[in-house]
Order: sequence, then structure tokens, then C-alpha cells
Amino acid sequence: MLPSLHDYFLISYEVHCEARRITLRARPDTRPHPASDPSLDRIVVFDGVEGYHFWDDAFGSIIFSLTEVPVEKLLLDRQTEIKESYRMSGAPGPWAADLASADAVLSAKGIRGFELYSSYGLSGWLLAKQLEVRGGPQSAV
Repeated sequence: MLPSLHDYFLISYEVHCEARRITLRARPDTRPHPASDPSLDRIVVFDGVEGYHFWDDAFGSIIFSLTEVPVEKLLLDRQTEIKESYRMSGAPGPWAADLASADAVLSAKGIRGFELYSSYGLSGWLLAKQLEVRGGPQSAV
């Protein structure tokens, strides 16, 4: 089970193309005083990324949730977007050429699906092999 990032501020995200890694850094909302202590941050690292799409970065995004979803559901829910992205640019990867077999291809690689929802700002989805959460009150894998 993933730890809750509800009402955390998205401090940064990094896409490391060569390493196929995406890192999110989020800080809890400690109103009325904004948290400025990086030791409170949760760092979410996705490794073995096979595809992702983020949208609506508001440079001050507030996370609603990060959830794991079945790859099959993610592909079904995002099929139009993935097909168009593959047609236009070859993204998110060669597996997207045939979405009918993509679930089997990704599952054979141990890929998991994740969705990021925000109350304000950046949302998106990721397909990655591993997830690690560091920092915050507890760490989880």
C-alpha cells in the first residue's frame, strides 16, 4: 500500500531519461506556517519507467492522491491518448504500437500502473517496474 500524499505540495519532479527514472519530491502542508524543512519531504522514485504523461503543472501543485492501478485499466482508460501520442511521436514506447498486446508485454516485464491526481495542478500517470518512497513519517516500497 502506498503512503498518503494527500495535501502534500509537489516541490519538484525529475525525469531521468537515460536511467528510466522519475522522482517526485513532495512536502506536507503545515498551514498556517508553510513547511520549509526538507527533512519532512517524501521522495517518490519510480524506476524502470516504460511510459508516463503529466499535465497541468501549476508550479504550486497540491497532490490529492497517488494510487496504484492495474496496467490493463490504465491502458484502457488512456488508450486514445496513448494511441495519438504513439502516432505523433513514438511515445510512450514501442509497446504502444499494439495496445491489444501491450498489457501482456508490460506485465511480462513486471510493470505496474500508477495515477497521480492533484487537488490543484499537476496530474498524470506512470508505468514503472518499481516504486520506492523515502522520507516522511514512514518509508514504503
